[in-house]
Amino acid sequence: MSSLINKNKTFFKSLVSIFGIGSSTALTVTSKLGLNARKNPKSIKKKHYHECEKIKKSITLDKRLKSHLKEVISFEQRIKTYRGIRNKLNLPCRGQRTHTNAKTKKKIKI
Repeated sequence: MSSLINKNKTFFKSLVSIFGIGSSTALTVTSKLGLNARKNPKSIKKKHYHECEKIKKSITLDKRLKSHLKEVISFEQRIKTYRGIRNKLNLPCRGQRTHTNAKTKKKIKI
């Protein structure tokens, strides 16, 4: 839980900074723990840290989540789904238009 300790951030912002935890998940975690989301992480008791660790272990986060996403995308590419092909070609795969938009996605990476 030492990754959450940051003097400049609130408890909510430090939770959201973890890959895989969004604002809604952070709000549910803080409400389950009965904490104020605006509180400084330094002022939170060890008991709450241990409870937060348990909740974090139940959620897929960081490296495991990134590797899972890579596996899903590579699987889609292997079975040649529409989404897999669009990912391989570096094009938007969720129905966005490409005629006038998607300049960043279409940009050639060197």
